[in-house]
Amino acid sequence: MPSLIDKQRFFGLQDVTHLAAGGEGPVLQSHSAAMARFFTDKSGGMEGRSRVTDTERRTRQAVAEFWGARAEEIAFVANSSDGLTIVAHGVDWREGDNVVLEAVEFPSVLHVWRRLPAAGVEIRAVGESETPLLDAIRQAVTGRTRVIAVSQVSYLTGLRHDLAALRDIADSVGARLIVDATHAAGVVPVPVDLCDATISSCYKFLLGVQGVALLRVHPRRWPDLQPPSVGWHSIQYEDDWRRRGAFRFKETAERFEMGSCAFGSIYCLDDALRVLSGIGIERIEDHVLGLGGRLRQGIADLGWRVLTPAPRDQRAANVAFATDDSDRLEREFFKRSVLVWSGDGRIRLSLHAYSDEEDVDRALHALAAIGR
Repeated sequence: MPSLIDKQRFFGLQDVTHLAAGGEGPVLQSHSAAMARFFTDKSGGMEGRSRVTDTERRTRQAVAEFWGARAEEIAFVANSSDGLTIVAHGVDWREGDNVVLEAVEFPSVLHVWRRLPAAGVEIRAVGESETPLLDAIRQAVTGRTRVIAVSQVSYLTGLRHDLAALRDIADSVGARLIVDATHAAGVVPVPVDLCDATISSCYKFLLGVQGVALLRVHPRRWPDLQPPSVGWHSIQYEDDWRRRGAFRFKETAERFEMGSCAFGSIYCLDDALRVLSGIGIERIEDHVLGLGGRLRQGIADLGWRVLTPAPRDQRAANVAFATDDSDRLEREFFKRSVLVWSGDGRIRLSLHAYSDEEDVDRALHALAAIGR
């Protein structure tokens, strides 16, 4: 199974097997030209500023098409934590409400609910028992559940959650379904219409860089979500300074953008989305699931306890296995020119469109050489 993107198109992928995109994705060489365009445009005064704005609009449209949404529903925020904070503070909380989430969630998804404007909101973390996760969530929700928060794909285990089932659970109690798609966007489809709000970083599987993340709020499920603060970019501009004593938020998702965006990062995202969209998300999904199935089985055959489920619909690009010696194993992989991600009692290997059969072989040979 050859790669879908030539490794020669990236910085630094010629001599290594890159299986660390779940932590830090590689950079396309064409991003250099994208940044050069940004620098040129930024230096061009107001004429250049109009080109910057054109690129921003084009990228917003590209994100919308990639997610099956509309451009006016897409907001550019600083990072996924920023997006989560916006939606967390937009809920009309009351004392006695609760949030249901997985105990092994990433810290930003897990902890954003602990600094809410209302006191007495209970955090119900589930999934540490033998009870299947969906059953545990069903048992945890109540009539006071306001939010079910989940990562579409677990950063820890690689499990791809059943968002359709979670939507049904949320609807049964009138709760919001808030989804962090950071470990899904770019490698598997993101069903944004199932979510009240969808957030994603861009520097991992979307092949962008730090500085910009995505927020999409469902226009019918949550049309009245308001931002927690006000900035010049989030409001309708009033030409007459004498009439600026009041303001109105924009009706589009730009109301969640307080000020100027990280335009350099948007130029890189624009470049990355052209590459990913040119391949197609369904083709990328089939590619990573095929390679991932072989990688997962090979790790299990070597005697390691694999944390990632076997069924294709329950995983995405991440394959993780348990170990109490993850830092040493990461160093041993690195000595053999295989880049992986360690920590939290596991090693995580992340595939993408640039991965191929040789990468899988190299990783498995390295793991066999490292031994138990």
